[in-house]
Amino acid sequence: MNKEQIQKELMQAVDGLLMQSEIEAPFEFVYLELPGDKQLTPDDVVEHAGKPSGMAVKVQELDEFMQQVQGVDSDVREETPDGKAAFRHLTSTLKRLLQNVKVYSISQIGTEVYILGRAEKGKYAGLRTMVIQDEATIKEQEE
Repeated sequence: MNKEQIQKELMQAVDGLLMQSEIEAPFEFVYLELPGDKQLTPDDVVEHAGKPSGMAVKVQELDEFMQQVQGVDSDVREETPDGKAAFRHLTSTLKRLLQNVKVYSISQIGTEVYILGRAEKGKYAGLRTMVIQDEATIKEQEE
């Protein structure tokens, strides 16, 4: 599947959806091309994000990440399915279109989140969003 087809299907899956945390953040399409058959590393994601090299990146499985965040919510400006159904549709679309989907979280003031999987040899695609949690929520997760 080519870049345009993946982008179209992913953007349809997130149409009107927002990642819900302390803020509601939209999703953006992400596409990275790596040389040859190079495997995607956290350092590649940091470089793509324009962050200083050596920044810490938390890597998680897609299902684990989706269970930890408060979820995906519908944007009131758009007619969308129930939030839980939309959440399941987004997760299944990512898994159907991409191989080995992982979530790369880069934390600074907020957490920049990249949900990426292998599209084809040397090419990775997915979504970018933001998650901001208050200190109480972070402490709950650490316990």
